[in-house]
Amino acid sequence: MTKRILIFIGMACLFGCLGFAPMLLAAEDEKTAEGAKTGPAAGGQAANDKEVVIQGESRLRVKVEKPEPDLKFDVDEIAVPYVKTEDYVLDVSPTSMSSPLVSLTTYLNTSQTASPFVQLFKKPPIMTLRPKFKSKAGIANWRLRITDGSGNIYKEFSGKSSLPDEIIWDGQNSTNTEMADVGVSYSYIFSIVDEASNPTSQMGRPVVLESLIYPEGGYTVAKVLVDVLFDKKERRIVLSPKGELYCREVADMLTARQNYPLILECYAKDVDAANTHGEIIQEYLMQRYTLPKDRFKIVGNKSRLEKVVFKVKL
Repeated sequence: MTKRILIFIGMACLFGCLGFAPMLLAAEDEKTAEGAKTGPAAGGQAANDKEVVIQGESRLRVKVEKPEPDLKFDVDEIAVPYVKTEDYVLDVSPTSMSSPLVSLTTYLNTSQTASPFVQLFKKPPIMTLRPKFKSKAGIANWRLRITDGSGNIYKEFSGKSSLPDEIIWDGQNSTNTEMADVGVSYSYIFSIVDEASNPTSQMGRPVVLESLIYPEGGYTVAKVLVDVLFDKKERRIVLSPKGELYCREVADMLTARQNYPLILECYAKDVDAANTHGEIIQEYLMQRYTLPKDRFKIVGNKSRLEKVVFKVKL
């Protein structure tokens, strides 16, 4: 009996010791932690622990494939408002357009010049002379005579004492009632007499005009030689390439002025040939520029000098 009691007491002591040991360890840990927090202030000793910095690169790599963008919109939706506006302008017929500035027509009734690069017609002045003469004795008088193909004096200029810087001939005759004509040879003689009565003369080269344009009597008059306007091909007469350019320049005047009818005064060796020339020009302008036949007036004349005179109202 005594033996059993001793065994029971021993086991109780053993279990008691085992339960008290963790409590002691926990108390020691708490004291250690508190000492770490308040140790330097309480004890006055500096901590010897150093800050440890760990440097490195993460070995973790994440590989992700980016999905392709899916744009869910229609490009046409953006352009449709603008395209519709353009289509509207293009689809409207010219007769229904309210603004006359953008309306179209089958006639030459616009002020825009069709071919401004064409400038074949000769414009006045016909001749410009810049005389240069030196005389120790001085100049008493001078004279410039322009003669036509028959040798008759067509225009005359004269002066005394000194020579002008330039002498301009605009194509008019001496009475300013007639303009120079195409196909006619004009020559000039320039004469000078000095104070010692010594004459000096100089003859210039003849001038022959193939075309000429000038205002006269409320019209723009444009003359062209028949040989320049037409070519003969297989017994028929057609406009030459240069003749087409002359006709285009006349059409430009009609385009800018819109004054009709266009008068065609045609001169040839017989009236039938003259009318034929006018009809060829009329047909060309009708087809190329969509002009009606009643916009032309053809006048045939018999003449040794074959030419065509275009008259457009100013």
